[in-house]
Amino acid sequence: MSHLGAAALAALIFCAFAAAGEDAGGAISSFEEPSIEMPFLLLQIQADLQGSLEDLDMAVAKASGDLSASGLEGDGAREVLRGLLAENSDLVEAVTFSEEGKILVAECEGCEGGEGEDISGQEHIAQILRTKNPTFSGQFLLVEGYHGTAIAYPVISPEGKFIGGISAILKPEELMDALVAPKLRFDTSTRSNITDYSFWSMHLDGLIAYDRDESQIGKLLFEDPLYQPFSSLLDLGERIVAERAGHGYYTFQVTEEDERVVTKESYWTTVGLHGREWRIIVTRIVD
Repeated sequence: MSHLGAAALAALIFCAFAAAGEDAGGAISSFEEPSIEMPFLLLQIQADLQGSLEDLDMAVAKASGDLSASGLEGDGAREVLRGLLAENSDLVEAVTFSEEGKILVAECEGCEGGEGEDISGQEHIAQILRTKNPTFSGQFLLVEGYHGTAIAYPVISPEGKFIGGISAILKPEELMDALVAPKLRFDTSTRSNITDYSFWSMHLDGLIAYDRDESQIGKLLFEDPLYQPFSSLLDLGERIVAERAGHGYYTFQVTEEDERVVTKESYWTTVGLHGREWRIIVTRIVD
């Protein structure tokens, strides 16, 4: 999309949101004027993040094709996985797995591979084995101790037979740090910034996948005790799950450590792959 097209789309979205009149946190007129800059900022982040996800997806798809020729085991497979990681710094681990769901070859940066391990019980691997279609996983805890998300593809032999697949892991937190921090101009080491805006991301099950306040990453919005006193946040969270884009207000603490309760304006939209969606949200304190 051209810069002009993105600007026009942002203006249309803003007008549609403003015309709606009512939000989960109350009437728009009860707060200061909605921010015109926020939808533009959100669309820039959306374009960058969606583009990055699609680039990674295409890289894994290409590796799947290369593995069709090389096979899923041996030096040829290992070379394909190493090349995938070397050319895509946002991927931290890649494995091939058999049609039974056992890891055949594992490559990762700074960790031990789990070759021979049965991963058929992992949701995205089970889906590949069942449907033979590519998938984008939910966030899960890896044995190395960090949360990751997988892009997985089936591998089809030159004879047209399903022989297993490839799974590549990315860390959503690191990917979003790299894309969001420059836009909001915040320091990823201190999580502090010099703009009025903040950013968070949520999966459709309520998992907080990213937040400038990193203590909230990994919490479940609808279950964690931190959020239960804030009904407007929970109500808006329900809207964020149900609606692919929108605008609203909620009250919450400045951060988990800073317990001052403030009103926040938010705009959200969606990125995703293979039918799985992430909601991405830009916020600012208005009261």
